[in-house]
Amino acid sequence: MRPSAPFRTALALAAVLAPAPAVFWKAPAIAQDASPDFRRGAERKMIHIVPPTRGYLQPFSGRVEIQTLIIHPQITALDFLLDGELKRRVRKKPFTGHVELARPPRKQTLEVRGYDALGELLGTGRMILNEPDLPFGVRIKAMRRLQQSGYDAVRIEVDVSLPRSEKLEQVAFLRGERLVETVSRFGADAAPGDPRTIPVDALMEYASRDDFVRVVATLANGRESEDAQLIEGADYQSEIDVELVQFQLLVTDNEGNPVSGLSPEDFEIRENGRRRPAVALHTAYDVPLVLGLAIDTSNSVRPIWHQLREVSSGFLESALSTGDRAFVVDFAGTVRLACELTEYKRLLLSRVRSLVPRLGTALNDGILFSLLQYRSEPGRRALVVVTDGVDEHSRSERNQSAALAERRGIPIYFIQLDRSTRTTRVRDSAGRTHFRSSTTLAQRRARNRLKRISQRTGGRVFTVELLTGGPPITERFQKVFDQIQEDLRHQHVLTYYTDHAQDAAIEREVRVTSRDLKLASAVPLEAIE
Repeated sequence: MRPSAPFRTALALAAVLAPAPAVFWKAPAIAQDASPDFRRGAERKMIHIVPPTRGYLQPFSGRVEIQTLIIHPQITALDFLLDGELKRRVRKKPFTGHVELARPPRKQTLEVRGYDALGELLGTGRMILNEPDLPFGVRIKAMRRLQQSGYDAVRIEVDVSLPRSEKLEQVAFLRGERLVETVSRFGADAAPGDPRTIPVDALMEYASRDDFVRVVATLANGRESEDAQLIEGADYQSEIDVELVQFQLLVTDNEGNPVSGLSPEDFEIRENGRRRPAVALHTAYDVPLVLGLAIDTSNSVRPIWHQLREVSSGFLESALSTGDRAFVVDFAGTVRLACELTEYKRLLLSRVRSLVPRLGTALNDGILFSLLQYRSEPGRRALVVVTDGVDEHSRSERNQSAALAERRGIPIYFIQLDRSTRTTRVRDSAGRTHFRSSTTLAQRRARNRLKRISQRTGGRVFTVELLTGGPPITERFQKVFDQIQEDLRHQHVLTYYTDHAQDAAIEREVRVTSRDLKLASAVPLEAIE
């Protein structure tokens, strides 16, 4: 059968920076750092730094572009400081600055401060660039054959590397897919602290030199890292070093309906043209979901606000299963985090029901702010944005949100509220009655832009017409949310092993082998780590 068109990606992935607030030409010098006013300003996170592009796990060096998302509407200028020294002043949108970092790369402190036109500090923050840390990972160090209680055994010795802020939950040892032993006691080394490497070992019975051993390390926040090796050679040393790769997939039929009942054999995977066998295909019920809901709360939604709020609450209640988490963002003239990432449905629903319409629309800022909330959270991902598609007050550039969405690979589902489509009754020359719909140019442009973003990220655009006849508005909303929920329930995670190094440039292709099926989206999960 002829395979579908491939999805391609490279292992040159974005590194997420911590959010930070920003400075101005009337700002006092660095001595202001110690003042109470300065500290109060630092607590107000009115500026966020957009993650720039760099090589996967590569340090920052040389000229780097720093993009920002401005939350406070009265910020009129920014100062960018590096290691306490003013590097650049920016006084106009989109408030993007370039800084020259050390060559060779070293640990440096970036400060960004924001001021209004009178020189009053409105927000400030800082972040550490190239701070020495260890990436989370597990590696099989050695496999040694020995006699244990009269039977052939293999001692598996592994090293688990932990970043400074992470806690180790457990390490599982498996032969193939069968669990042999789980280790969960590591002493004080497992708690958050300095970057460290924890040695762990386990015994398992020898079976066959053609078997392979898998080791899965799990953090307290649910993130996992895996290593595997074949059992072969007299001393079972590290002859093959492999890494697990994961893709989040959505497969549809030719009419766009999500498909289930798939198996690993339904996919073809290639790395730099070389075919790789799929190991497993996990369903949505196996992998937790991180769901974002961004709601346009501008005055344009006021006439249907009650219905929209109730249906949105119902969507969160039904879409989230045990282990899933969600956050809520609302945007009008400014952007707000209505509810931070949580698994508690009651909190999410109460925050949605407490939202009220406000003045203005900052769609680009709302999308960008929502994408920043995912950081390195593990699991499947999706962002649902409810909006009329019109942007009047964003301070970020249009391409910023689209570029970050594509780089992070988070599927974005848009529900466009169309108030401009009207249905009129007309008669033809034969006296027959017809109904004709019309849409304004602005609305068509908005819809096309939403389509471009959703197509680049593997999402979809749904339109809810507010002025046409037909079912009640609540039913129209419910139908769209049901379709999105159906997509989320049919997401899959495809896994396979690679022997390429983590920092190697790899072109990966994933195809669905049946000509009757379409790969609607394929997102490498490491792109959002």
